[in-house]
Amino acid sequence: MLRIKILGLISALFLSFNINAQEFPSEYWHFGEVDLNDGTTLKGKLKYSLEEGVESIQIIVNGVIKSFGAQNVRSFQIMDAMTRRERYFYSLPFKQSKGYVKNHFFELLEDGEPYILLIRERIAEISETSYDPYWGSNYNSRRRVLVYDFYLMDMYAEIRQVDTRKLETMLVYFGKYKDKVEAFIKVNKLDYQDREDFLQIVRYYDTLVEPEVTNK
Repeated sequence: MLRIKILGLISALFLSFNINAQEFPSEYWHFGEVDLNDGTTLKGKLKYSLEEGVESIQIIVNGVIKSFGAQNVRSFQIMDAMTRRERYFYSLPFKQSKGYVKNHFFELLEDGEPYILLIRERIAEISETSYDPYWGSNYNSRRRVLVYDFYLMDMYAEIRQVDTRKLETMLVYFGKYKDKVEAFIKVNKLDYQDREDFLQIVRYYDTLVEPEVTNK
């Protein structure tokens, strides 16, 4: 019985290690291109960070690593080494909660109308409690996950962060169409905190508003 319990513990630790060893796009070097504010374009292997305090990009040019902050960059694009798809990022001014404006990197997810969907990613650490049947008790583990923050840019170039903590707070951004958007979410069983699902929601909203925009 003791041997079974030990094997169970080893298995749980191995699973926990694999979960914690998860890799993220910001930890990879991607082939990319950077457009600087001074008109210079650089191409090479590129690594980015969207985390607060360390928000920057690094690019290898002629064997030398060069670093740039959002204030020096107009835009950059990468061929994601993990997903093999092109991704586009722009340095845009965003008004902070304290009132001052600062440039940040935003990934363009949907160039729609009236809303342009932008996104920022960050790595968060969460705590989980699991039950171990061998020991007959619970154990705690921590793992890193990729979290997405969504932003909507309107026709006046104002960028607002979407509050996705609750369905009700998220629906506020869709105004008089919020009931239709809510129905769309429920019928299609969408997770509004998921990157691809929220993209579907914004695309659906844009189709509702498009006739009004066209007729103006």
